[in-house]
Amino acid sequence: MAHNWKRQASVAYGCALTRLALNFYLFFEELPEKYEDENTDQRALDGLLFKMAGSFLDGENKGLLEQLSSLRLRIQDEMHQAMAFSDGLQVYEYALNRVERRFIQCLPIEVGEEALTANLMRYIGEAKEAAIQNQRIQMIMGQLPVRLTRKKYFGIVHDALTAYIGSDPAGLKDMMYLIKGCSMAGIFKEPKSGYAGLYEIFSELRDISFKEMDKASYEHVRERVSEAGDTIMVLMEYYTSLQEMVNDLYILCLTGDWAVRDAKEEEHAVEILQGLRLLYEQGKRQIPQELTDCLPNLEGIQEEYAEKYQRLDFHWEDNQDAPGEEGELARRGEMVDRLMSTSTFASLEIRKGCDSVTREDVEKAANQFFAEAEPVLSSLQKPVARGVMAMSLSYLPVFFNSPGEIGEYIRNSLACCTDIAEKEACMDLLLQVMESDGYGLL
Repeated sequence: MAHNWKRQASVAYGCALTRLALNFYLFFEELPEKYEDENTDQRALDGLLFKMAGSFLDGENKGLLEQLSSLRLRIQDEMHQAMAFSDGLQVYEYALNRVERRFIQCLPIEVGEEALTANLMRYIGEAKEAAIQNQRIQMIMGQLPVRLTRKKYFGIVHDALTAYIGSDPAGLKDMMYLIKGCSMAGIFKEPKSGYAGLYEIFSELRDISFKEMDKASYEHVRERVSEAGDTIMVLMEYYTSLQEMVNDLYILCLTGDWAVRDAKEEEHAVEILQGLRLLYEQGKRQIPQELTDCLPNLEGIQEEYAEKYQRLDFHWEDNQDAPGEEGELARRGEMVDRLMSTSTFASLEIRKGCDSVTREDVEKAANQFFAEAEPVLSSLQKPVARGVMAMSLSYLPVFFNSPGEIGEYIRNSLACCTDIAEKEACMDLLLQVMESDGYGLL
């Protein structure tokens, strides 16, 4: 146990230290230029990170893991808010895509509804694996015209969620997060500090009348959506960068007392970190040449450690409840494994055995979602509400019981859409979905 942990700690420490130095450098070189005008709430996050990095470099590690845990959760909360805006933007893009043909000359759709339905069914059946078939069904659900009452929609959501009965609660939790995000319930609440510009854009979008929209207002809305998209992308890059650096600092704190270190590598990385930390504390953003000259000393080291880590194969799950040092090392090993994964925002909470999802759990989750989504859907214009429904339906587990039900749903969706521009837009998007997968129409 101790030997395995020491190997893991040594490789993870070397990788995290090198990566942290490189990411700190990139942060100084790129991200601050995009954030000169950001509010103090968001700018305070990187201030906390640099303060904690300074504590680690000075050997003042008491309470540092708790501080890093708190900062991880805070950054994750900000990322959730940014993602809620991103999901809301996709809903408006859905609505705009379906009115586009009113204002822009597009190529005619040369495939009829029945032929399209037949091809979509062949496209689904062409995939031999059930998982791929389900993915294709979900993509189709996200592009079809939506003509559901809220009652019918909530019924579909409820029935789809019953697929989680008997499974790990984490799956149901993740699904509820996805469909709540695209419901836009988190956007039109009390404005959250730091997002005034995005709240302003979404308030404007909410007031735009799709029914009375002309070409000028359509183009204006497109511009505002693009503007919001650029802002959201910068926010998400910022939070991801911060979380990656926090994760690496967390790894260093978890492994530092056990890691076997390369003195030369550590000297180069620490020189960069200390230099950048000092610049940050002084409010400077110009990186001196002597720090830039240190970068070649770290070339290839991160990749080498990452490859070594991939070859390690430790399973700590069964030892986390062991008494004393054995259990502590197992918990550290599991946390390091999560921090070294590609899931930047992965939870570090060590979950012990828990019961499977019950029907009562599903009813509770569904009712909570309905309570939050109902007032939002009732306040949105129909094209936007349909976008909310379409996005969430594309996330849900497949709720059809037979191929016949799928075909009938596709036919009814197309037949019930009397808006020619919307129907043609949906059909065009469905054809693009199949074409992107290399499917040839029959």
